[in-house]
Amino acid sequence: MQVLKKRGLTTAQIVFFASMVALDFGWGMVFKTALQLTTIHAVARLEMVVSVMLMVITRLMLDRFGTLIAYELAWGLLAAVFMPAAGGDPGFLKLVPALVQGVVYDALFTWLKSAMPRGRTYVAILVGGLIGPSAAMVVRVAMGMPWATASQVLFGISLVTSLGINALGVWLALTVWKRVNGLQAVAMLRLAP
Repeated sequence: MQVLKKRGLTTAQIVFFASMVALDFGWGMVFKTALQLTTIHAVARLEMVVSVMLMVITRLMLDRFGTLIAYELAWGLLAAVFMPAAGGDPGFLKLVPALVQGVVYDALFTWLKSAMPRGRTYVAILVGGLIGPSAAMVVRVAMGMPWATASQVLFGISLVTSLGINALGVWLALTVWKRVNGLQAVAMLRLAP
C-alpha cells in the first residue's frame, strides 16, 4: 500500500481500493465455490460479472494509470496464497496473466480517455478480457499442458463466454456508476490531495 500512497492517493482512497479488492476476492471465493458444483463453471465463469463490475467501478473512481495493475496483482496475490490450485495456474504463476491483463486494462483506459470517454471502458475490458486468458493459456502450455483439439475448443468457448461476461460486467458497472457518480461522497473520495 506504500506504493499507492506515494502515487498521491489519500488514506480514504487506499481504504476504498483495498475494500474493493477484498470484496471482489470474497465474492469470488463464495460464488466460485458454489458454481464449481455445476458444469457451467467449466465453460462460463459467471461470478466474474460482479468482479468486472467492481474492478471497473474502482478504475472509474481512481481514474489513473496503475489502478488496475495494482488491482489485478493484489487479487492475483490473494488467489496465489488462498487458492493456489484454482484456475489452472499454480500458485504465484497466477500473477503473470494478472499483470498482463492489468497493463492492458490500464493502458487502454488511459489512451482512450479523451477519444472515447465512455466507450473506453468496453474496449479496455473486452480487449483485456481476451488477452488475460490468452496469457494464462500460454503459461499453462509452457508448463506442459497439451495444446490438443479439445483444449483449443474449450479455450475458444471460454474466450467467447468471457466476452459476454465482461460486456455484462461493464454494462452493470456503468449503470451503477451513472447512479453514484454525482454523489457528494463519491466526489470527495475522488479528490486527491
